[in-house]
Amino acid sequence: MTYDLFSRKNPTFSTPVRWSCTSESVTCRRCHHEWDDGDPAYRFACPDCNATPGNPCQRSAGGNERVCPARDRAAQAAKLLGPCEGLSWDGRHDKPLPLRACRTNPAWQLVRTGSPVARSFNDRYPS
Repeated sequence: MTYDLFSRKNPTFSTPVRWSCTSESVTCRRCHHEWDDGDPAYRFACPDCNATPGNPCQRSAGGNERVCPARDRAAQAAKLLGPCEGLSWDGRHDKPLPLRACRTNPAWQLVRTGSPVARSFNDRYPS
């Protein structure tokens, strides 16, 4: 008896998502600058993906732990965010949201990350 791989439907995978809070402190991975009240770019709406202020970006492909470049430009124009002094070709800070595998705080929001579901994170607040 042979097994026919093509007779079965392709399995559907769940979208990789994590939980995060946009007002939680975040640190640039390049210059190590820290923002205690969260990324200043989240104070603005995103013209690229239509995310509202205070909410993570909503790109359908994932990678939303980082803001769209338009939000960074808006924060720089408002003088809330300066250029990164670390090694950066575009002057943007590398400041991803801290992600959690499960929601333990009602203020946390769902973030479509694009990372594999099995990826492990260093949770500050383990469940």
